Amino acid sequence: MPSDELNEAYFDRGFQALEDELREVTSTLASSLPLDAESIARLPWLKESSDLEETPGEAAESAQLASLAFEILNIVEERVAWRFRAIRRAEYGPETIRGLWPGVIARMKEGGLSEDEAIAAFCKVEVEPVLTAHPTEAKRPLVREKHLAIYNRLSEWEDARMDPLREKRVRDSLRAEFESLWHTGEIFVERPTISDERRNALYYLREVFPEVVIRLNRSLEVAWEAAGWSLEKLRAAQAYPRIRFASWIGGDRDGHPFVTPEVTKNTFAEMRYQALRLQRRWTRKSAEALTESRPFVKVPVELEEGITRLTNELGEVGVSISKRNEAERWRCWLYLCREKLERSINGVAGGYDNSEDYGEDLELARWTLCEAGAKLAAKEWIEPLILLNDVFGFHLAHLDIRNNSATHDAAIAAILTTAGIAEGESFADWPEEKRVQFLMEELKSHRPLLAVNATLPAEGENVLGYLRVVAEQEQKAGSDSLGQLIISMTRQVSDLLAMHLFAREAGLADYIDGMWRSRLPVSPLFETGDDLAAASGILGEYRDLMAGGTDTIQPAMVGYSDSNKDAGVFASQWGIHRAQKEMAESLASRNFEPQFFHGRGGTIGRGAGPTQWFLRALPPGCLTGPVRLTEQGEVLPRKYSHEGNAHYHLELLMAGVSEAVAMQDKRTGVPEEFHPTLDSLSAASSEAYRALLTSEDFLTFHRSATPIDALETGVFGSRPARRTGKPSLKDLRAIPWVFSWTQSRFYLPGWYGVGSGLEALQESDPETYAKLKESFSDIAFLRYVFTNVETSLMSANLELMAAYGGLCEDEGLRERVLTTVRDEFQRTRDQVGAFLGGDFATRRPRMNKTLALREEPLKKLHLQQIQLLKDWRAADRPMEEENGKANEVFLALQLTVNAISSGLKETG
Repeated sequence: MPSDELNEAYFDRGFQALEDELREVTSTLASSLPLDAESIARLPWLKESSDLEETPGEAAESAQLASLAFEILNIVEERVAWRFRAIRRAEYGPETIRGLWPGVIARMKEGGLSEDEAIAAFCKVEVEPVLTAHPTEAKRPLVREKHLAIYNRLSEWEDARMDPLREKRVRDSLRAEFESLWHTGEIFVERPTISDERRNALYYLREVFPEVVIRLNRSLEVAWEAAGWSLEKLRAAQAYPRIRFASWIGGDRDGHPFVTPEVTKNTFAEMRYQALRLQRRWTRKSAEALTESRPFVKVPVELEEGITRLTNELGEVGVSISKRNEAERWRCWLYLCREKLERSINGVAGGYDNSEDYGEDLELARWTLCEAGAKLAAKEWIEPLILLNDVFGFHLAHLDIRNNSATHDAAIAAILTTAGIAEGESFADWPEEKRVQFLMEELKSHRPLLAVNATLPAEGENVLGYLRVVAEQEQKAGSDSLGQLIISMTRQVSDLLAMHLFAREAGLADYIDGMWRSRLPVSPLFETGDDLAAASGILGEYRDLMAGGTDTIQPAMVGYSDSNKDAGVFASQWGIHRAQKEMAESLASRNFEPQFFHGRGGTIGRGAGPTQWFLRALPPGCLTGPVRLTEQGEVLPRKYSHEGNAHYHLELLMAGVSEAVAMQDKRTGVPEEFHPTLDSLSAASSEAYRALLTSEDFLTFHRSATPIDALETGVFGSRPARRTGKPSLKDLRAIPWVFSWTQSRFYLPGWYGVGSGLEALQESDPETYAKLKESFSDIAFLRYVFTNVETSLMSANLELMAAYGGLCEDEGLRERVLTTVRDEFQRTRDQVGAFLGGDFATRRPRMNKTLALREEPLKKLHLQQIQLLKDWRAADRPMEEENGKANEVFLALQLTVNAISSGLKETG
């Protein structure tokens, strides 16, 4: 690793490059916009911050300019970071880039791991990012596409520096992109539909991830060989960590009334269509590269036989393809395969029935090329097709189906009532023992509860209807497109058993070892503190009741958002940590492997944090191979907007998981002696957090001192902000809860209570406090949590908290809450700082720089938003004028929300 002096010089160079490029790009932006000089002067970084705008129209324009400028800053930061990672690799060695394959393999070797042990571990790894929509997504997908175009123009501009004519052409093109973006409009004018959200996710699955998936394996090979390990061994074992993708968009019905069975059916169809387009495009790309021709290469007879077979199958089109490529036989073969894909897309005879048949045709191309002596061509142009078919197939991504336990209870009550079961209508109120006994008896019974074509009340049809769609999809296209059945708010074992009953009634179950079992994995989602504490017992009892069958992996999802909202950040993180450890131990004792699904959001208050640190902080035994993580709509453009950034973040994920799996026997986790200490710290921090939330009229303060009402009224996502529409903290989703505190710069869910917890420990047991502090650097979990808390503290702003607090008209309430919050803020900053040690700017120079660049223009936006909130509320919160046009104040307010989100790089 470079010395501190070299490291400091490296960052200084990077920051200077960032400022230079930002200045130049902002100047180009200013010259591109069709605005007068007074308007252009509102752009950040061109001059000192100006006064607040006087009219809603001026405020809207100023917010739109700020948002555009922040997005340009985000793009420039990504480009400079990418460029300086390359410089760091060249000057100090590739292993100095933390978290990527070279550094991970170096650490594995230093830890005593052999090549064979690494291969065995890598074969177990299966990572599944799960794409979800986002209830507070503030930008239109169309704008994200424009951002990518700007990123590409900036890359071209850099390449054209030595050619003045080309440089001018590229700069003019960049200016056109800026002008176009200005006229596009960044925010949703109408609430986005599920189709809009699905289209956004499909873009990444179809256009970004395929190239990155191919590059990931190649990056591993380069690092593996550079470490002195055998590339032949890696390839022979096919020890490439597997990645698969899944999605919730179109299948997540938890509190989302717009996800109907028809929406789910359309989602399956759209994902198949896009997957086939992906395979067709890449097949053509490889076909064009394969110029091997006879008589310069001997074509194996098996390939010629295959060409004859497909030519005959495809009729005149096949004959035409074969004649056009009479000499280039591998090109001919792939064009014939492409024609079959085309027919699959159009749904006409002669296409592929499934991805397995397509895979067999690709394998024929691969081995016949190798047989002909073209092994490099096979590796370069055929193996990527085989990999893409393996990852994306004809389904693109697995579609999860999610609903909550209360909805399931209502569905069972409807089914039982329809079936004439006594007291069935009160199923939700049955004691747990009675529920379990009834469900187990039903699962052992061969006959279904419902007669064929039985008419169900809406409560039952809402659940069985979309599960029948899943069963139809399985029958029509196989199981590749099907994900997991997820039960939100799992609170008892009967919640899990109920899903098997639904699967039986919908035709998604098999009778194995004396009972009906869902063919799809059934996954509980443990979200609240109490549910997490009970999770290991629930899973243990569930596996005992479901003994037998063929399952060896038990999925379980842990929710970071609701547990944080329920108990505070430290209690949430420690509760999830302990719950995972206990669940893993409970499952291991029953010979099951856990597959944890981490429901992390885009902010620290919802479980976000640097990927490699997060993985190292997991308890030993919790990451043995398979793992799932959510990637929310808000996060997708930040991490995966272009190929370079996407490769970096996915390699961090894949390499981090692989290291955790390979080194699990060498990790110690949180020492047992500190478990009671962290239990006490958790309880004290949660007590402080809950005391604030339950204090008199706190929700009144929240509704006045944050823009929560503007967020609920706005059009940021297809999902309602509340699960049932009731005006309570319990009913408010965690995402808008966090979003509102982020917009008002309190960042409350990311830090509150930690200081009180640490102070209580220090006062009650100073010896243990000192011991914990001394051991801090060796406990990955604490380092991860406290570093994230510090990030929230540094992102918060006391001055702006007070300004937003001024929106609360009750002076006594305002001063009471603000004083409490300020005291806890200072307490937490002092306590966490004492553990982390050193100066924030020295330890976290990159974050310190990005905060500094943003703060001045953000401050103006926040103050403008506060004034707009006052005006909008005074006018009784109008959304439209009498003529049907958007209310000017409301529109300006929505634009400030969008601009602040761009500046902070997060919503909720």
